[in-house]
Amino acid sequence: MVLALDVLEPVRGAAGLARVDRRAVESAIAHDGAKAVAIQLRTPITDRVSPRAYDVDLMMFAALPAFLPERRHAADPQGRSLDITWYPQSLLEQPEKLAQLGLAAHRFMASEAVHDPQGLSAACRAAMQACFHRADIRAARWNVFLDVGWKTVREIGITWDFPELARFWLHMASSSCIALGIDGLGGFCPNVFTRPLPYLEEIEAQTGLALRAEVIETLGLDQAPEDTFAPLRRIHRVVSQRFAEPRWPDAMRKLTRAEYAYTIAADELEFRIAVARDMLAHGQPESALHYLRFWAYSLARIPMIHARAAEGVDAAFLQPETAVLPDLRQHCPEIVDDLRRVLAGGAEVDAAQVRRGIDSVVRLRDTLAGELRSRGFAMRPLPEWAPFRPQQRQSDRGQP
Repeated sequence: MVLALDVLEPVRGAAGLARVDRRAVESAIAHDGAKAVAIQLRTPITDRVSPRAYDVDLMMFAALPAFLPERRHAADPQGRSLDITWYPQSLLEQPEKLAQLGLAAHRFMASEAVHDPQGLSAACRAAMQACFHRADIRAARWNVFLDVGWKTVREIGITWDFPELARFWLHMASSSCIALGIDGLGGFCPNVFTRPLPYLEEIEAQTGLALRAEVIETLGLDQAPEDTFAPLRRIHRVVSQRFAEPRWPDAMRKLTRAEYAYTIAADELEFRIAVARDMLAHGQPESALHYLRFWAYSLARIPMIHARAAEGVDAAFLQPETAVLPDLRQHCPEIVDDLRRVLAGGAEVDAAQVRRGIDSVVRLRDTLAGELRSRGFAMRPLPEWAPFRPQQRQSDRGQP
């Protein structure tokens, strides 16, 4: 069964955009149209939980070897920032591959072409619409989402000494379960890892399941988001002053370099806080807190990535290479307390609570998988989601 989810119902036609949004799109086309063979605009352009503070989200396809993010903040305070994700143009010629790529598939299908001089995007969309719900492609896409959950729960195994961060991994794991549910119900969730709760509410509306209250409790999202603004600014001030963009070793992947520059920018933090304020103004404090916790962890990765660059080694931006607390204590101990404040407020988080949280997330996953099976979808038995155990070989950490 395929259901259209109202929260994601797109407003078609860039001509219908507000003037400030249309100017942002036109400026992107003027700036990048010669390089990009296709540009896609995410629709609807606004988010239901932050309808006033938002950016213009664009997918750009060009002759690039891999995915790269880019942020362009508007010089005019009344202008609109651009959130650009670059993709290899070869994906437009491989619609079945693109349809399997988790959020990339959702981003493409939840967007419309605003620049497509060769018709590549239109042809890719037609082919993806024909194959998107084919059983093998759908299963591959679900595996992408579920693998995120499996991997983030694994990270807890090297984070027991920092239970507030251990619980943060459950934010990502929960989002992966929500992505599974939305996909199975025929919807798209292009920003589920930073704004999962509206999608969870849509799942509840479509299925009659009661899920949100347990997720809020499991993740500790019942605290005041505005209490995170000051510690977030202190974290940013420290990392931006001490860890300017390093001289990158040849080994460091381009994606990490791009994410570093994106994250450390002062304009980016203020934009994130503005979005959170808008969420609060529209009665979404839990979404605001979830959103800001993701950014707190991203900022905390800056000292660690800077250290990896000095060591001359490669690193993924978000996935830690080693236990986070010792790494931070060595390279930037002054942000640890503020990171705790953002991730937990004044609440105490201990290992027992994290273990209960793992059980809750697995229950969410299994409930949604059961709902999809009840609708006639075939699913393979799901693997155990459990924290990494140090006695396992390092080479085993990334294998399900």
